[in-house]
Amino acid sequence: MQDITSTVKLNSGHNMPQLGFGVFEVEAGEVCERAVLDALEAGYRHIDTAAVYRNEQSVGKALTACGIDREEIFVTTKVFPHDFGQTRAACEKSLGLLGLDYVDLYLIHWPTDETTMTAWQTMQALRDEGKCRSIGVSNFTVRRFEEMFFQQSDEVPAVNQVEFHPFWYRKELLDYCRAKGIQLEAYSPLARAQRMDDPTLNEIARRCGKSVAQVMIRWHLQHGVVVIPKSSHTERIRQNADAFGFELSDDDVAGIDALNEDFCVLTWRPSEDWY
Repeated sequence: MQDITSTVKLNSGHNMPQLGFGVFEVEAGEVCERAVLDALEAGYRHIDTAAVYRNEQSVGKALTACGIDREEIFVTTKVFPHDFGQTRAACEKSLGLLGLDYVDLYLIHWPTDETTMTAWQTMQALRDEGKCRSIGVSNFTVRRFEEMFFQQSDEVPAVNQVEFHPFWYRKELLDYCRAKGIQLEAYSPLARAQRMDDPTLNEIARRCGKSVAQVMIRWHLQHGVVVIPKSSHTERIRQNADAFGFELSDDDVAGIDALNEDFCVLTWRPSEDWY
């Protein structure tokens, strides 16, 4: 039976908790520190941040204050495109802010131009030096992999973190990553609460005795996707952690799959050709 400690095995050989806690747009300082501590107290052992979130230092303070052994917590951060030419310095800065000797996963935050692959080469060296245990990418599409990444690299990324939720069920990308041995990870898994009134989700939640958010998280878990919901509210953090102890039926999963409308909640991107 799955629980909040359940992990997936990455192609790097390391285990990654399937449910994590994201801190995108969580205000740096006391708000972020409290949210991360609440998440760890609720049982999360996977924290996801990024240089561009500007809250790595707050995450690091919470990690120091929590009293949990470092080896028990999986920490992800990301290098932003503006820093691709200085990836080593960016990684060192992130480690310093986090107060860590290594991160468990270091991601290219966005695919852009040829400097993406320069960053990837540096990340491979950082991984070999032990500064990051696994390396991967974020916001990569099938086209980006086929027309850029795998034209220049023989190494398969451990993770591809993308927007993924019932209203943007990216089945082709999920299948592609699975076939390549890349773990798909979902950000904005609750579609930023923009579809919480959906009748299908509400009916399933009623029958399961769960919240709509818990049903959405459960849907990701049953698809084998790593999922990182975020919140700065203690009760929601705890509620999102309680996505175990129940199963969606095959019909329920299929019904949620059918909600796809290619609805993208992301409003910012570094370039218009990101697909």
